[in-house]
Amino acid sequence: MFDDLTTYYHENVVSAFVEYRDRSNGGVAGRSRDLRGALIAATALFHLREHLPKPGAPSRADVERACPDYALLGDVVNTAKHKSLTSATPHGAPLVNDAASLLEQLVLIEYEDDAGTYRYAQKTVVVKLTDGSERNLLEILTNVMNFWQQHMLTLGVLSAARTFAYDADVRARSRAECEANRLDFELVQGQRFQQTIRLLRFNYNTGKAEPIDLTGSKLNFRIYRPRFDVDVLLTHNASGKEFKTTISLTEDESVALSRMSSDAEHQAFVNALPSAQAALQQLAIEAGLTKADSQ
Repeated sequence: MFDDLTTYYHENVVSAFVEYRDRSNGGVAGRSRDLRGALIAATALFHLREHLPKPGAPSRADVERACPDYALLGDVVNTAKHKSLTSATPHGAPLVNDAASLLEQLVLIEYEDDAGTYRYAQKTVVVKLTDGSERNLLEILTNVMNFWQQHMLTLGVLSAARTFAYDADVRARSRAECEANRLDFELVQGQRFQQTIRLLRFNYNTGKAEPIDLTGSKLNFRIYRPRFDVDVLLTHNASGKEFKTTISLTEDESVALSRMSSDAEHQAFVNALPSAQAALQQLAIEAGLTKADSQ
């Protein structure tokens, strides 16, 4: 890969960017998975300059003048690597100087219809700048990616430049779309869990999501282990009478069940459980049924 610029660009730079962009739209958060993917993409985009043919490769200052977000990207990459930045850069003082300024943020957008309030969850990785402002890292990555697309075109690496679109995806959403939206968290026992949350309310007049004033509010957030109680049914074929009992799944069984998306998967999984089989046998005994009498 490193002996060929075209291959390096596609398989290291573009692929890292696309993988993070797609992951940011996924339904699982936690364990710094999004931040890790974002920094892999950021590092590839920042260091691409060093793989360009010499002489004639642009300096960091050259790229920063042509693409201002490259300056911020460089500070993000170096801050993540060194934890803090104090030295001057080609653009002056670092725009980001502390690795703690890079964080995953969950954005909850509140909507309203005649039936009441409903919400949509989005994952982001944000950068807090030294001037107090905040940027979505995906927007920065997209701007730098588009710059390199044009530069690779001038070098003959690409026959046509692709323009990657950045869309914050803040728009009006139906209740059905929001109810289908699901975000799961992955946590590791014994390790710290950290998640920042930004609460917004969609303004239908402006078409924008605006911060919610939480002055005097109290917020509660619950984390619990998934646990399922499952009903086991036995039906007498001749009479149609049903016999029912309830079994509780173990933690591992509950986790496995929670990852399944269809009713058919759920049913097949439960039917195969030894505890469900034992419950059916006990129901048959209690009901005085034989295998042929029931289903």
